[in-house]
Formats: sequence, C-alpha cells, structure tokens
Amino acid sequence: MKTSKSFFVAGALLVSGAVVSADFPATFESLDTDGDGYVSSSEAGARKDLAESWQTIDKNTDDRLDITEFDAFEGKGRYTTPEESEVAEPGAAPY
Repeated sequence: MKTSKSFFVAGALLVSGAVVSADFPATFESLDTDGDGYVSSSEAGARKDLAESWQTIDKNTDDRLDITEFDAFEGKGRYTTPEESEVAEPGAAPY
C-alpha cells in the first residue's frame, strides 16, 4: 500500500512538473518580475520569442517594453482608451 501511495505522489509531481515546464506564453504581468511596469531585456529572456525579436519589439529603444509594445508584439494592439470606446448617450453633454 505504501508503494502505491508513493507511486501516486511521484506521478503527480511528474505531471505538475511537465505543466510548469511547458512553453506557455507568459503574460506581461508574469514577465515583469520586479513589478516596475516594464519588461526589461533580462526579464524577456524568459520567453525565447521575445528575446529573439527584442530589437524589433522595443520601438522606442529604451531597453524595456511597456504594455503597448508588448501588446503590439502579441498581436493584440486593440487597446483603446475609454474616451475613444465610449459612445455618448443622445443629448448628453460632450466630455
């Protein structure tokens, strides 16, 4: 019985290890390990695609990515400020 329990725990560790080590795309927040609101070139090293494309992605050449540069690379580029996306109600005063 002890052997089967050990086998189960070892199997669970192997499965969880495989999930952790899989090459899933990291989010901006998970890449920004120091929490300064930017992804540095060293932080980007966690993702091979970011590191290989660094010169192209870092548009303003400040050696760090902001959320806009990251989203453009990810193909999201759909961020609009609330003012641009809000539709005024008929008869409402302009902002």
